Amino acid sequence: MSRVISIGTADGPYKFNQCEVKKFASELFSENKHYINRMLGVFDNSLIETRHFAHPRDWFDNPRNFVERSESFLQNSISLSVSAINDCLNKASANLNDIDHIIFVSSTGITTPTVDAHLINELQMDPHIKRTPIWGLGCVGGAVGLTRAMEYTKAFPKSAVLLIALEICSLAFHREDYSKSNIVSLALFSDGAAASIVSGNEHRLSNTPNINLLKSLSTTYYDSLGVMGWEVVDDGFKAIFSKDIPTIVRKEVKPNIEQLLSESSLSISDLTQYAVHPGGAKVLMEYEGSLNLPEGAFKHSRKVLREHGNMSSATVLYVLKEIMDEKKYDKGEHGIISALGPGFSSEIILFEIS
Repeated sequence: MSRVISIGTADGPYKFNQCEVKKFASELFSENKHYINRMLGVFDNSLIETRHFAHPRDWFDNPRNFVERSESFLQNSISLSVSAINDCLNKASANLNDIDHIIFVSSTGITTPTVDAHLINELQMDPHIKRTPIWGLGCVGGAVGLTRAMEYTKAFPKSAVLLIALEICSLAFHREDYSKSNIVSLALFSDGAAASIVSGNEHRLSNTPNINLLKSLSTTYYDSLGVMGWEVVDDGFKAIFSKDIPTIVRKEVKPNIEQLLSESSLSISDLTQYAVHPGGAKVLMEYEGSLNLPEGAFKHSRKVLREHGNMSSATVLYVLKEIMDEKKYDKGEHGIISALGPGFSSEIILFEIS
């Protein structure tokens, strides 16, 4: 049995209302007002009210090269990750000596040594701690990181894993790029980090009521490599999004969930908790419609989307944290953690309240 002990989070230091970012977009792309005015509806229909970025507004006024973006990624990755880790440890009354494996997930920047090595130095963690940096999973990364932590702690029940999902999505915003993907990216994405302790059932931290991770299902859909990802350009990463994402959700997610549940003799009607990555308003609508769920089933996902936007891999951990903090559940209830990302891929985890 693997257990989620606690989740800590850290928002980007600069908070923006969605109307401020919409105004910024209008000013940024003012040379083609007719086009941008037609595109601004994506800000209004996003369900987002506030977001957090690693930089103030004026940082985006000037073009940024790949070196500047990389320096920003490393600096902000360390500061946000440390804040999320400390929040996570404090909630669990844990310390770094409880951890013997660190999994670091990110897709919005590159550095070698990887960020987890910097964190070991910054926090003076055990120099013999095991490290698993994971790059390139995008929005599905937080859920995949939980699966890897679950598998490790099932194999080593006396161990505890520190999972960190960190994204500086704002580094992918590009001036003078009028593509729909760039404008959608500016309308949806934000910066943040989440850290979670996942323990085996023989670790000292596993004795408190928590969420038990039972099993997972990973899926990579054929012929969908271009649905989501990065295009590498001279000044960094540029987002790729396909209009087919809601259609894939509508067709594929329910059969995947049913497949995972059937292995435990469960059905969708047995689920009471949903930690679903809020990729956007349309994605949540397709999830709810395909699963025929009652209103309010995704309230935690909508709250995170409304208050934080889409932080890529970290977002699903923010949603799971909302469920854990609210504590409106009973022992024995079942739920799922679900996210989608480049590949095009899906990760679904079945959990039980203990």
